[in-house]
Formats: sequence, structure tokens, C-alpha cells
Amino acid sequence: MNRPPGRPPRDKAIPSPDDMLATALDLLDATGAEAFTIRALAERLLVNPMTLYHHFGDRDGLIGAMSERVYRGVSAPASGTPLTRIEALLRDYHAQVLHHPGLTLLIFSRPSVFPAQALRITESIAALLGGAGLSPQRSRLWVNILVDFTHGAAVATAMGARSTSGAPGLDNGYDDALAELLKALAE
Repeated sequence: MNRPPGRPPRDKAIPSPDDMLATALDLLDATGAEAFTIRALAERLLVNPMTLYHHFGDRDGLIGAMSERVYRGVSAPASGTPLTRIEALLRDYHAQVLHHPGLTLLIFSRPSVFPAQALRITESIAALLGGAGLSPQRSRLWVNILVDFTHGAAVATAMGARSTSGAPGLDNGYDDALAELLKALAE
């Protein structure tokens, strides 16, 4: 940083928490989970790292806030069969993981961080599976299968695109494979 630690000059406005989160996601997308630190984010924002701790508590709090921002709009449609609603929810979730794979990797690397949005999404899938007639035991099994498949497909596609300098969103057959999984589930 070019300025000494402490309060910013009076003429320098501190970015809003929303701006901090947007910059955090941009930094994470650009540098990857391994290089993402509070210090690197503070340098990019031109603030003292303590400013970030003040707003988000700690790194886990920042990861949770980023997850809230990215996944808050992911939900099942209000109508349709339980399986078509699960399919729509998982496609939406897949798109978000594909767009921000580093966030998923950060969450995986911090077992203590299981964001509220991730819990909400998995509980929604479990409830829909229950609505499709699955027992609680089978619902838990299928939640794990579907979510793990979605994570793996999105992260593999995003990392493959990154290593070949391609754009995320390459067709990895996710939609077709998800349809096959849900077809097998229905049988």
C-alpha cells in the first residue's frame, strides 16, 4: 500500500461493504483461491486490512458474505414437479459456481465455513426430493450426489477454461448429464 496504516484521509471515501464484496469477487476470479487474502483485497481497495475485519469479522465472515451475494438468488421455481424444480435450481447453482469457481474452492478449503446460502440450497433440494417421494435417507444420498456432481462439473469446466485461456461456460455436457441423473432418480 502507498499510504501508512490507519484512518483514510478525510477526502478519501471508504468503499461500501457492497463495493468491497464486488471487488473481493473480482480479485478471487482473477487470482484464484490460493492467492486470495485479506491483505491482497485491502491493497486492491486501498484500505487498511482492519477495515475489512471491521465489516466482515474475519476471512470466514468475508467468505460467507461473498457466498450470500453470489447464491442468494439461487432458488427453485415456485411451480413444476419436484424434479423439474430441482433441475432448474441446480442449473442456476451450476451457473453461479461456474462463474465464481474460486468461491467454491474457498468454501471447500475451510470446513468451518458452510455458508447459510449453501445450507438453504441443500435443504431446498432435500425438501423437493421428499416431495418426490424419497425417504429422508435416500434424499440425503441424492442431495450429496446432485450437489457434488454440480460442483465437480462447474469447477472442472471453469478450471479447464482457465488453463486453456478460454471463457467459462464451455459445454461440458452438464445439462444432459443432470437430466440423466434425474431420470435415474425418478425410476
